[in-house]
Amino acid sequence: MKYNFDTCIERKNTASFKWDKNKEFFNREDVIPMWVADMDFQCAKPIVESLRHRTEHPIFGYAIRTEGYYDAVIDWMERRHGYEVSRESLTFAPPGVIYAIYVMVEILTKEGDGIIMQDPNYEALFNVVKDSGRNLVRNKLKFEGKKYSIDFADLEEKIKSGAKVLILTNPNNPTGKVYKEWELRKIGELCRDNGVFVIVDEIYSDFIFKENKHIPYSSLGQEFLNNSMVCYSTNKGFNLGGLQMATVIIGNPDVREKFNKIMGIAQTRLDNTFGSIALEAAYTKCDDWLEQVIEYVDKNRNFLIEYVDKNISKLKVIESEGTFLAWIDCRELNMTTEELEEFLINKARLGLSQGYEYGEGGEGFVRMNIGCPHEILKTALEQLKTAINSL
Repeated sequence: MKYNFDTCIERKNTASFKWDKNKEFFNREDVIPMWVADMDFQCAKPIVESLRHRTEHPIFGYAIRTEGYYDAVIDWMERRHGYEVSRESLTFAPPGVIYAIYVMVEILTKEGDGIIMQDPNYEALFNVVKDSGRNLVRNKLKFEGKKYSIDFADLEEKIKSGAKVLILTNPNNPTGKVYKEWELRKIGELCRDNGVFVIVDEIYSDFIFKENKHIPYSSLGQEFLNNSMVCYSTNKGFNLGGLQMATVIIGNPDVREKFNKIMGIAQTRLDNTFGSIALEAAYTKCDDWLEQVIEYVDKNRNFLIEYVDKNISKLKVIESEGTFLAWIDCRELNMTTEELEEFLINKARLGLSQGYEYGEGGEGFVRMNIGCPHEILKTALEQLKTAINSL
């Protein structure tokens, strides 16, 4: 069916973390919130109908994973990404990807151990490392004006320095970089040869713009599969963040057993009733919605780039290859991080994610969620233009 993503759906007063926290986070109500990474679009109709059908049964007790659930995950991976995942390597983390990564960090490392991450990167993953007492080892991505690339010389040095784990996000959040197969293989070979386990967050892997291709890390071969944990979710591609579901691939049976044991201790062996139903519907009935929403956000991306190039010359939009997030270089404004944040909130009236949250390489940048109706994006850019022109 054809979906209309132009409709602006009121989300205030719906217990929305994105829309009902303006006063708390920005100290004013009139900002346009474009920070939290969920989209302002209605979910695909089959998902909504599946959930509605389930509510007709008045009991919401503990739920199991059905055969249909497993089949949906396996079929989706093969159909969407060309990867035939084995059922035995599948496990799950109903609390979500971040919790799964935290558990694996606890299994594989001890306090003080080094964990490598590219920078800039998702701040919640930095926090997993730092707050669990591990040593964050930064491999800063090289920025060449338009795109980011891996500094392999630096990465190899840090892998050989005794680090235990590398955490990779693909596509990268916040830059939107989609890693090429040769990059993933080189990372995997370096980690394999030096005893470094690879944790890959592929939560945005379903949301890739058509000129790019996502390569599942687990698909690169058994040696890579056995030395990794890869995390997927319907949260981003299908806009189901509130249902907190995560699918995890762990090829090494001993590591998988340890992971499942801890998840069992935490009583996470059972799924969220509505999350499992939504996941199955998403993977079996909603290809058309996903393709249409990616196309719509791609148009938003192109509009953003053209608008900024034409009207706001001091800003530069980085070429994103995936995700519904835009990474914007604001350094020509010559503001401190505090000045930039205050300016965007109180002059442009925009609630954006500040770049410094994503590491040392993010200072002077901002992340904007463009997974929204075009009219919201247009209004936000007009406010930004007016504010900058008033400087």
